[in-house]
Amino acid sequence: MKKAFLYILSALFIGSGVSIISVDAASVNTDEAEQIEVVPFAQLTDYQILLTGSENGISTYSGVKNNIRLSLQTDSKEISKVIIAFDYDTSSSVKSADIAEIINISNKIFPNKISDAKAAAEILEEKLSDMNIARDEDIFNVEQLRVEAHINNGMVNLRITK
Repeated sequence: MKKAFLYILSALFIGSGVSIISVDAASVNTDEAEQIEVVPFAQLTDYQILLTGSENGISTYSGVKNNIRLSLQTDSKEISKVIIAFDYDTSSSVKSADIAEIINISNKIFPNKISDAKAAAEILEEKLSDMNIARDEDIFNVEQLRVEAHINNGMVNLRITK
């Protein structure tokens, strides 16, 4: 009887010790890692940006506003590529407004890469107007941003990177 009592008592002490150690270990693992907001959602609320894909640490977000479709490709630290598609077969005032909006978006996504938004919009508008609207492509810089422009039947596809 004494042996059985000692076995039960030692089992309780060992069980208590193991549970205390496991609770301490569990509290160490529950610390949340600090999350960095890569995409400036607050500045792009008009586009209703949504996550459209995530694979191997690369996330893709997409959104639309009026005539402009925006797609962002990010890793865990930064936005690596912005793809903007819009209809170029419109009036000159709509083109100018779209191009100004594209420069504005680029400035929000890649801060401090464009010093003069108006001059950057003029450069982009000039480069796009020099292209053949039926089918053409060009690579150029707008200040510190690299732009790959593709036009096909009046639709412009811009890939903007740092």
